[in-house]
Amino acid sequence: MKFDLKRSLFLSIAALGFIAVAGTTNAQNASAKTYAHVTSNQKMSTLAQNRNVNFTGTHALYTKAGTLKGARKVASQSTLMGLANSNVSTSNVRAYQVATTNRGSVYFKVVTFDGQYRGWIYGGKSLSSFGGGVTQYTTFNNQNLSTLTTAQQNATYKIANPGTANDFKTVTYQQPAWTQYKVGRAITDSTPYANTTFKIDQVGTRTRENDQWVHITATNAATTAPNGWILMSGLTQAQAPIADNAIQINLVDPSNNNNVVKSITVTRNGATKGTNFGYLDGNNWTISSSDRSSILNQIRGALNGTSYGLDNLSTAQIAQIAQTNFGSSTNIAVNKITNIADNAVRINFVKPDSTILKYSDWVKSGATKGANVGYLPSGNTNWALNSTDQANIQSQLVSALSGSGFQLDTTTNALTTAQIDQIARGTFGGQVYISVVPVPATTVSPITPYAFQGINLLSTHQLTGTSSSVIVGTVSLSEKTP
Repeated sequence: MKFDLKRSLFLSIAALGFIAVAGTTNAQNASAKTYAHVTSNQKMSTLAQNRNVNFTGTHALYTKAGTLKGARKVASQSTLMGLANSNVSTSNVRAYQVATTNRGSVYFKVVTFDGQYRGWIYGGKSLSSFGGGVTQYTTFNNQNLSTLTTAQQNATYKIANPGTANDFKTVTYQQPAWTQYKVGRAITDSTPYANTTFKIDQVGTRTRENDQWVHITATNAATTAPNGWILMSGLTQAQAPIADNAIQINLVDPSNNNNVVKSITVTRNGATKGTNFGYLDGNNWTISSSDRSSILNQIRGALNGTSYGLDNLSTAQIAQIAQTNFGSSTNIAVNKITNIADNAVRINFVKPDSTILKYSDWVKSGATKGANVGYLPSGNTNWALNSTDQANIQSQLVSALSGSGFQLDTTTNALTTAQIDQIARGTFGGQVYISVVPVPATTVSPITPYAFQGINLLSTHQLTGTSSSVIVGTVSLSEKTP
């Protein structure tokens, strides 16, 4: 094969020239690509709690503004969406720096409260509000003290298990845990405050966990160090002194023995401190039927208007009360009522023997959970219902009791003052107990039978329960024609 060296060199040089030109062209195109540049970058100065944000999942997190040269992805959109939907407060996010680019875009530098993710994220086009990949977020919801029962508001408390555990219910915190960035514990050891009593002055729930936190303040104004936030479940109610001839029954939430809903005191004249309230019947501890009825009525009265109830005392609860010593207390779990509508009140009918006959849920359109059913008139001790509500409730209850053998009152079958007071004190979403009475027996008037005496139709005599003479045969009457 003939090889043309001259032609080969020419083609090679031409090819190299083409490559060089192409390379120059590509280099020019590359240098023509422009990146955004930062025109402003400064620390945010607004209140820290106003800079708590949550991810929207629409933009990723970068080491610098995403449109800047060299920006690398820290977390993808799906990762940030997972954090946004997290049910733990360590996933809360704080924005602390803001930058703008020459393209008018705003970027925020953010960090998760646990420090796992930190970087820049697109925040929209305005410096006055959060947008784009982040939105303002409330990490804790402060609630009115009315979310606690009156008894809980008035009670004093102790830390249930003093110690050093960082478990949200042993020590106190400057803010509810992980609801503010880098705000930690108020104390690291609650042992020195084991006998300190506290009052609750604030209450609320963490947004992600929905757990109840309370702010406690020592009743001794000179003791301020332990004041702070703690889980409600970390407290136990401090008891007032119990009389030597009485027992105290604490009615507690079934899921938290430290959460005392209400307390009742049962007193017995002549009782001696340290002796048992009940007695042994064979191998079983028990109490008298009158004590059982009285205690049940007290419990129901105490739970009136709450979302807790107790239809009857179990055998175990009776034994527990029976073994309680005078001068001491015992905890009895009551039932959490969960199937009452927020705009309804459950009215339980209590028979004279203290057992529950049945119940009726009265619903009021527009009513809100926790609001009282009635009101306390000025200068009165008994609560009242407005006339329309009273008429509607009475009509419903009379209908509910129809055919049961019981009624509201012995004479009129209408709501009594005591029943109205009980219902009015109740709250929507809770329940109340009212007493009902047996329907009075119908009065029967005796019928005395009489029979004619012989054939004299104008003369009669009273028949007795043994034997009396009567006319046997027939009597014919005929009409006389005038």
